[in-house]
Amino acid sequence: MLALTFAVAEAAPVKIAAVTAKSSYSANGASYPADNVKDGKAMTPWFEGDPGSGVGSWIEVDLGGVHKVTKLAILPGDWSGSSWSKANRPKQITVVWSDQSTASWTLTDSYQLQALVPPSPVSTSTIRIKVDQIFNGTAFPDTAISEILVFDDQPDTTFATIKSVTASSEAASDVDGSYFAAQAGDGIRDTYWCEGNKAGDGSGEWLDYTFEAPTRITGVSMCNGMCTSVDMLKKGTAPARVTLQFSDGSTQSVDVKAVMPLAQSLPITAVTTSSVRVKVDAVRAGAEWPELCVSEIQFKK
Repeated sequence: MLALTFAVAEAAPVKIAAVTAKSSYSANGASYPADNVKDGKAMTPWFEGDPGSGVGSWIEVDLGGVHKVTKLAILPGDWSGSSWSKANRPKQITVVWSDQSTASWTLTDSYQLQALVPPSPVSTSTIRIKVDQIFNGTAFPDTAISEILVFDDQPDTTFATIKSVTASSEAASDVDGSYFAAQAGDGIRDTYWCEGNKAGDGSGEWLDYTFEAPTRITGVSMCNGMCTSVDMLKKGTAPARVTLQFSDGSTQSVDVKAVMPLAQSLPITAVTTSSVRVKVDAVRAGAEWPELCVSEIQFKK
């Protein structure tokens, strides 16, 4: 049995070359193909289409060559809206590497990114995930996985390697999603952190990013607000100005926009640091939801 941990994007995920599955659900104009698990978006799940509950179904990612895999992470279930509990979720999984060796993985029934960390890197060109047991959904008979991320032992040459993300507060998970601080550093554009302070508009809230080692950063890439869609972006509250505090105590303040659900580049003066606190100085109020949210922040080398 291998360790199950809550995943933070330690480096750039391996680019998945192709995905195949035993089956995929498609009916009434709706389609949930296997390729959905590699598109970097939680809102587009794969559903197996086998008769029954999904036990015995499988999905396989092709890495396009041999990689030394250090972590495998998945978003279990259907993250496409307020339906996570309605569909079946994987519970017990067998992971099959390309040499046909296997690992057993028991997931928790929680609305968050979960990760399998082998005791040592596994050299493999493919990874098959076979569903052995499920958590039953309340409405739909099929099992879903929304995203698969694979990490290897190669350093990220573009962004700083994030060891952990913490926050001043976190909103409680609900039927619409989870809002952990780590989701603002997980490499998936439409998962996000939302603050949980009921008093105030989000000003003063912060995210702390700790790096694996002191790193020279030259810029910040930020998907600001709820980057699921233009509509969601408008409905939610987002930072309008942030102050970046580095491990040497120096600070830089930057204005932030929230007009499109895409990452934007924030220019900064290059600095070597082991951590960055992103503190919100001002916000743009959402049309419907008062909670302040940030989808993703990465730090350019």
